[in-house]
Amino acid sequence: MDNKLWSQIKRGLKVTGDYFISLLIFGVFSSIALSIFKDNMERGIFVFSIILFLIMSSMIYTGMIDTAIREKRPQYNINPPPYKGFLYGIIGTIPIFLIQLIYYTVRVPEEFLTLKRRVLQAFTGPLYWLARFISREVWAYHLVLLVIPVIAGLGYLAGYHEFYILRKLGVFKKTQKNSKTKGK
Repeated sequence: MDNKLWSQIKRGLKVTGDYFISLLIFGVFSSIALSIFKDNMERGIFVFSIILFLIMSSMIYTGMIDTAIREKRPQYNINPPPYKGFLYGIIGTIPIFLIQLIYYTVRVPEEFLTLKRRVLQAFTGPLYWLARFISREVWAYHLVLLVIPVIAGLGYLAGYHEFYILRKLGVFKKTQKNSKTKGK
Protein backbone atom coordinates (compact mmCIF):
# COMPACT_ATOMS: atom_id res chain seq x y z
CA MET A 1 0.00 0.00 0.00
CA ASP A 2 1.40 3.38 -0.99
CA ASN A 3 0.32 6.97 -1.33
CA LYS A 4 0.91 7.41 -5.06
CA LEU A 5 -1.72 9.12 -7.18
CA TRP A 6 -2.53 5.95 -9.14
CA SER A 7 -3.05 4.00 -5.90
CA GLN A 8 -5.43 6.65 -4.62
CA ILE A 9 -7.36 6.56 -7.90
CA LYS A 10 -7.64 2.76 -7.64
CA ARG A 11 -8.99 3.03 -4.09
CA GLY A 12 -11.48 5.65 -5.26
CA LEU A 13 -12.56 3.41 -8.12
CA LYS A 14 -13.48 0.75 -5.56
CA VAL A 15 -16.33 3.09 -4.65
CA THR A 16 -17.34 3.14 -8.32
CA GLY A 17 -17.19 -0.65 -8.35
CA ASP A 18 -19.46 -0.87 -5.32
CA TYR A 19 -21.95 1.44 -7.05
CA PHE A 20 -21.91 -0.65 -10.23
CA ILE A 21 -22.38 -3.87 -8.24
CA SER A 22 -25.46 -2.39 -6.59
CA LEU A 23 -26.61 -1.15 -10.00
CA LEU A 24 -26.22 -4.67 -11.38
CA ILE A 25 -28.26 -6.04 -8.49
CA PHE A 26 -30.85 -3.34 -9.22
CA GLY A 27 -31.06 -4.41 -12.85
CA VAL A 28 -31.22 -8.13 -12.16
CA PHE A 29 -33.73 -8.09 -9.32
CA SER A 30 -35.93 -5.16 -10.34
CA SER A 31 -38.28 -7.56 -12.10
CA ILE A 32 -39.04 -9.13 -8.71
CA ALA A 33 -39.91 -5.73 -7.28
CA LEU A 34 -42.08 -4.98 -10.30
CA SER A 35 -43.92 -8.30 -9.97
CA ILE A 36 -44.59 -7.72 -6.27
CA PHE A 37 -45.88 -4.19 -6.86
CA LYS A 38 -47.85 -4.91 -10.04
CA ASP A 39 -50.47 -2.27 -9.33
CA ASN A 40 -48.04 0.51 -8.43
CA MET A 41 -44.73 0.00 -10.23
CA GLU A 42 -43.36 3.42 -9.31
CA ARG A 43 -43.78 2.64 -5.63
CA GLY A 44 -42.14 -0.76 -6.13
CA ILE A 45 -39.07 0.74 -7.76
CA PHE A 46 -38.98 3.40 -5.04
CA VAL A 47 -38.98 0.81 -2.24
CA PHE A 48 -36.53 -1.45 -4.06
CA SER A 49 -34.26 1.54 -4.60
CA ILE A 50 -34.22 2.23 -0.84
CA ILE A 51 -33.23 -1.39 -0.16
CA LEU A 52 -30.44 -1.22 -2.73
CA PHE A 53 -29.29 2.11 -1.32
CA LEU A 54 -28.81 0.41 2.03
CA ILE A 55 -26.84 -2.40 0.37
CA MET A 56 -24.71 0.06 -1.61
CA SER A 57 -24.11 2.21 1.47
CA SER A 58 -22.99 -0.76 3.54
CA MET A 59 -20.62 -1.90 0.77
CA ILE A 60 -19.03 1.53 0.40
CA TYR A 61 -18.98 2.18 4.15
CA THR A 62 -17.30 -1.10 5.09
CA GLY A 63 -14.88 -0.84 2.18
CA MET A 64 -13.76 2.58 3.37
CA ILE A 65 -13.45 1.34 6.96
CA ASP A 66 -11.07 -1.37 5.74
CA THR A 67 -9.12 1.12 3.63
CA ALA A 68 -8.69 3.51 6.57
CA ILE A 69 -7.57 0.75 8.91
CA ARG A 70 -4.98 -0.45 6.38
CA GLU A 71 -3.72 3.04 5.59
CA LYS A 72 -3.27 3.89 9.27
CA ARG A 73 -0.89 1.00 9.84
CA PRO A 74 2.54 2.36 10.69
CA GLN A 75 4.43 -0.01 8.37
CA TYR A 76 2.96 1.72 5.32
CA ASN A 77 4.11 5.18 6.47
CA ILE A 78 1.20 6.88 4.68
CA ASN A 79 -0.07 9.02 7.59
CA PRO A 80 -3.45 9.70 5.94
CA PRO A 81 -5.65 12.62 6.94
CA PRO A 82 -9.06 11.60 8.36
CA TYR A 83 -10.95 13.27 5.49
CA LYS A 84 -9.29 11.14 2.80
CA GLY A 85 -12.44 9.02 2.41
CA PHE A 86 -14.28 12.03 1.02
CA LEU A 87 -11.55 12.32 -1.62
CA TYR A 88 -11.95 8.62 -2.47
CA GLY A 89 -15.71 9.15 -2.72
CA ILE A 90 -15.27 12.08 -5.10
CA ILE A 91 -12.83 10.06 -7.22
CA GLY A 92 -15.35 7.21 -7.28
CA THR A 93 -18.24 9.49 -8.23
CA ILE A 94 -16.53 11.15 -11.20
CA PRO A 95 -16.91 8.16 -13.60
CA ILE A 96 -20.57 7.78 -12.64
CA PHE A 97 -21.18 11.49 -13.25
CA LEU A 98 -19.36 11.37 -16.60
CA ILE A 99 -21.56 8.48 -17.71
CA GLN A 100 -24.62 10.46 -16.63
CA LEU A 101 -23.47 13.40 -18.75
CA ILE A 102 -24.01 11.24 -21.82
CA TYR A 103 -27.70 11.98 -21.21
CA TYR A 104 -27.13 15.51 -22.51
CA THR A 105 -25.01 14.55 -25.50
CA VAL A 106 -27.29 11.89 -26.96
CA ARG A 107 -29.96 13.29 -29.25
CA VAL A 108 -33.06 11.17 -29.70
CA PRO A 109 -36.34 11.72 -31.54
CA GLU A 110 -39.10 13.24 -29.48
CA GLU A 111 -40.99 9.96 -29.15
CA PHE A 112 -37.99 8.44 -27.32
CA LEU A 113 -37.48 11.22 -24.76
CA THR A 114 -39.33 9.25 -22.10
CA LEU A 115 -37.14 6.21 -22.76
CA LYS A 116 -34.05 8.41 -22.53
CA ARG A 117 -35.17 9.67 -19.12
CA ARG A 118 -35.97 6.13 -17.95
CA VAL A 119 -32.42 5.06 -18.83
CA LEU A 120 -31.07 7.89 -16.67
CA GLN A 121 -33.40 6.86 -13.85
CA ALA A 122 -32.30 3.24 -14.15
CA PHE A 123 -28.65 4.26 -14.09
CA THR A 124 -29.33 6.18 -10.90
CA GLY A 125 -30.85 2.92 -9.52
CA PRO A 126 -29.78 2.80 -5.85
CA LEU A 127 -30.16 6.58 -5.52
CA TYR A 128 -33.46 6.78 -7.42
CA TRP A 129 -35.53 7.11 -4.25
CA LEU A 130 -33.52 10.12 -3.10
CA ALA A 131 -33.75 11.81 -6.49
CA ARG A 132 -37.53 11.32 -6.48
CA PHE A 133 -37.69 12.68 -2.95
CA ILE A 134 -35.72 15.83 -3.87
CA SER A 135 -37.39 16.62 -7.19
CA ARG A 136 -38.87 15.07 -10.29
CA GLU A 137 -36.49 17.07 -12.48
CA VAL A 138 -33.44 15.68 -14.30
CA TRP A 139 -30.93 17.68 -12.22
CA ALA A 140 -31.89 15.70 -9.10
CA TYR A 141 -30.43 12.52 -10.61
CA HIS A 142 -27.06 14.26 -10.79
CA LEU A 143 -27.31 15.96 -7.40
CA VAL A 144 -27.86 12.72 -5.49
CA LEU A 145 -24.40 11.53 -6.52
CA LEU A 146 -23.08 13.79 -3.75
CA VAL A 147 -24.33 11.21 -1.26
CA ILE A 148 -21.63 8.76 -2.39
CA PRO A 149 -18.64 10.84 -1.21
CA VAL A 150 -20.43 11.46 2.09
CA ILE A 151 -20.91 7.72 2.67
CA ALA A 152 -17.30 7.01 1.70
CA GLY A 153 -16.03 9.82 3.92
CA LEU A 154 -18.04 8.68 6.93
CA GLY A 155 -16.84 5.11 6.43
CA TYR A 156 -13.23 6.25 6.24
CA LEU A 157 -13.67 8.41 9.35
CA ALA A 158 -15.14 5.44 11.19
CA GLY A 159 -12.16 3.29 10.26
CA TYR A 160 -9.69 6.06 10.99
CA HIS A 161 -11.06 6.68 14.48
CA GLU A 162 -11.94 2.99 15.07
CA PHE A 163 -15.62 3.78 15.52
CA TYR A 164 -17.80 0.74 14.92
CA ILE A 165 -21.55 1.34 14.79
CA LEU A 166 -22.59 -2.21 15.67
CA ARG A 167 -20.27 -2.27 18.65
CA LYS A 168 -21.65 1.09 19.86
CA LEU A 169 -25.18 -0.24 19.49
CA GLY A 170 -24.27 -3.24 21.63
CA VAL A 171 -24.85 -5.90 18.98
CA PHE A 172 -21.64 -7.75 19.83
CA LYS A 173 -21.91 -7.48 23.63
CA LYS A 174 -24.05 -10.61 23.88
CA THR A 175 -21.69 -12.71 21.77
CA GLN A 176 -18.65 -11.47 23.69
CA LYS A 177 -20.27 -12.40 27.03
CA ASN A 178 -21.20 -15.85 25.72
CA SER A 179 -17.68 -16.54 24.46
CA LYS A 180 -16.15 -15.43 27.80
CA THR A 181 -18.42 -17.74 29.81
CA LYS A 182 -17.74 -20.71 27.50
CA GLY A 183 -13.98 -20.32 27.92
CA LYS A 184 -14.17 -20.57 31.74
